[in-house]
Amino acid sequence: MRRNRTSGWRTAGSLGLLLAFVAGVAVLTPVTAQEPEEARGNPYGEWRYQSGDAWGTRYSPLDQIDADNFEDLEVAWVWRGDNFGPHPLYLSRSTPSYIDGILYTVAGYRRTVAAIDPSTGETLWTYREPNTRRWEESMRASYGKGVGYTEIDGRGVIYIITPAFFLHALDAKTGEHLEGFGKPVPIEGFPDTGVVDLLADLGHDYDPYEGIP
Repeated sequence: MRRNRTSGWRTAGSLGLLLAFVAGVAVLTPVTAQEPEEARGNPYGEWRYQSGDAWGTRYSPLDQIDADNFEDLEVAWVWRGDNFGPHPLYLSRSTPSYIDGILYTVAGYRRTVAAIDPSTGETLWTYREPNTRRWEESMRASYGKGVGYTEIDGRGVIYIITPAFFLHALDAKTGEHLEGFGKPVPIEGFPDTGVVDLLADLGHDYDPYEGIP
């Protein structure tokens, strides 16, 4: 199934309905013995990259939803992402990832990371970075296309670069920061591990809270 960029869902909660649509594709389609175990580097039926796979094909081999039954689809649930942040983010650029039975996305100007149960729409965990002046003044506050994913020693890890230019590494199952990754950030509320300050190696004088003058 190939995503059509020109098509849309007429609904007040486009992000929520997009997640419901992805959940329907991922959860309702059974894997049979005849189906391939992997498609372009992805386990069958998963969407581990922003563009679907490492080749950027935006393609899924799932075929339970087609032109014959599309009009019969119903919304199973709606996950609302409009209350993450000081005010709604009306233009969402996030592409949800479907990995190991869980949906991952970002919501709002703060780029809050959310893990969602695709069967029910239940929020499993969220992570929101503590406030900083460099976030408030960021030119990237309204841009965020989702999360990155990898496995380290068999452990799923979610990566997110925030508008304040911090790289966070989160345990995919719990949302906790990864041990032994990065360095402590001298800002109240930040964890002692699992974060990299991306401004530190740019060669400019800066304040961890304020950013580059």
